[in-house]
Amino acid sequence: MLAVRVAISNPEKAAARAAYLEDHKRHLRSGRLCIVQSGPILDEAGKGSGGVVVADVVSLEEMRRFSAEDPFVLHEVYSSVSIYEWRPTIGARG
Repeated sequence: MLAVRVAISNPEKAAARAAYLEDHKRHLRSGRLCIVQSGPILDEAGKGSGGVVVADVVSLEEMRRFSAEDPFVLHEVYSSVSIYEWRPTIGARG
C-alpha cells in the first residue's frame, strides 16, 4: 500500500530545522522505508512550509514508526504530522 505523510512546519522552530536538517535527510535516506517520493512543500511565496513523504509500506503503522523516529518529529520542527493511506487512481500507479 502507499502511505503519505504530510508534515507542516512550525515557524517558531527555524533554528531546530537548521540544526537537524542533515539528520532528517539521513533518516529519510536510510533505506528503512521504501520511499517513492519525498520533498518540501512550499507556500505561495516559495518558502518551505513543510514536507511530504510517499512510501510503499505494508501498513500505516510502518509509516507511523518511521515518522516517529524522524529527527524533525523528535525535535518538534513540525507543528503537525498527518499520515494517510493513499490509493492513486490516475498516473503510473493508478
